[in-house]
Amino acid sequence: MTMRFSIINSLAFLLSGCLGMAPTEVPLPSIVTADVSSRHDTVVIMLPGRGDRADSFIREGFESAGERWGFDTIATDAHFGYYMKRSLLPRLHDDIVLPAHEAGYDKVWLLGISMGGFGSLLYASENPELVNGVILLAPFLGDSSSIEEIAASGGLMNWDAESSQLEDYEIRIWQWIRDAETPLILGYGEADGMADGYRQLLTDVLEPSSVYTLEGGHKWTTWKPLWEQIAADFNRSGVTQP
Repeated sequence: MTMRFSIINSLAFLLSGCLGMAPTEVPLPSIVTADVSSRHDTVVIMLPGRGDRADSFIREGFESAGERWGFDTIATDAHFGYYMKRSLLPRLHDDIVLPAHEAGYDKVWLLGISMGGFGSLLYASENPELVNGVILLAPFLGDSSSIEEIAASGGLMNWDAESSQLEDYEIRIWQWIRDAETPLILGYGEADGMADGYRQLLTDVLEPSSVYTLEGGHKWTTWKPLWEQIAADFNRSGVTQP
């Protein structure tokens, strides 16, 4: 899979203000909250955004929701360097997702924030059999051309992928969002700069119960309470149950 330069530019814009680029490592570093002696049946693999790292999830207490509601979490260090080097998908696959399945998890979910939402969609669209669900918090959805093309067609349900001018990977992502039976949960702040795109293209194809909104912008003070709501409902829906 390749990503055209405009996508890299768009992702770089999300990281404006972040100096330099962290080195990529093999295997992809991660912070695992599971206790081997008391592992749950479900794990949520978390991908960061906006220049954050694995420890940002711990700083914001994202792992504590799993501790309260009965699922494990793995915070990955999937920073911008992995996107630039086109190594995100193989590293996520070989170092995180496959080992989670091999460890015996019945359900493997992805959670992506901003850029991490884009990475989660890329992975899920290429490996649908390995992902039981995706949680998107204020996701970056790709080049503006994709939003414009789909909106101009009258929305995602009317969009014709066969005649699309988008890149192949963009088409796969949007087809997966539209057609996949895999659960997809969306959360965002009403004042987020990308909120109009979510309202135009996503909310019409998602169940109302799968869309969470709060006042706020593209920042942790919005994402953290959204995650608290989603995690609680995640438990009540039975996803974390055997």
